Amino acid sequence: MYLLTKLITALILPPFNVLILWIFSLLFARKQYKKLSLICSVLGITMLYVFSIPYTAQKLQDSLVKEPPLSLADYKTAQAIVVLGGGLRDSNELFGPLAVPAIPLERLRYAAYLHQQTQLPILITGASPNGNSEAKIMAKELQDFFHTPTQWLEEKAQTTIQNAQFTRTLLEKAHIQRIILVTNQWHMQRAKFLFEKQGFRVLPASVGNGITPESYGLTLMHFIPQASAMPANMQALKEWLGYWKAKF
Repeated sequence: MYLLTKLITALILPPFNVLILWIFSLLFARKQYKKLSLICSVLGITMLYVFSIPYTAQKLQDSLVKEPPLSLADYKTAQAIVVLGGGLRDSNELFGPLAVPAIPLERLRYAAYLHQQTQLPILITGASPNGNSEAKIMAKELQDFFHTPTQWLEEKAQTTIQNAQFTRTLLEKAHIQRIILVTNQWHMQRAKFLFEKQGFRVLPASVGNGITPESYGLTLMHFIPQASAMPANMQALKEWLGYWKAKF
């Protein structure tokens, strides 16, 4: 089911859906359906352009930021800090064969700061499809590099839905409902919704730069296709698809 979901997501997002449109364009051309061929071709080019420019990436990323940051006083009313995993990578560093990549490492840094300020216990949730425990590796790096302990490890969840479900199983034993949820800002809207569905009262602690200030303005480069814009656009589109799937 995990791989099937990944495959379907890849099929309906650029660049795969653009390739599908161009294949249809060729098929329609062979069948002499010139108007349909032209429509598919132009639509594919338009989609490729729109989702490869920084302007679209900025707008989509900003659209995922829904709530202003909370204060430390707000966070001190919580009962625990929950940190979501975000994958592992092979490591050639001396500290271990597996390591926490950039995205979840930023989550660990923020969790360490929040723990130091609130003294709340930490739960880390996440597992890799190959069976490795993201939570275990993250807890080790949280201790080794940030000198911050982890109280609970949830080592089975491979999706955000499972993060929420399995976290509830662990924390309901301690009668914990009000949590600080640490994840990236582009992921927070979906994660917060799924944790609230499990009965948690969520205080979002988003890692990210927030909404782009209007003072930054726009330049020509916002509308020039760039390789770096494509993954940012796909990330945001994937989150919106995941959010609406969870809603309905």
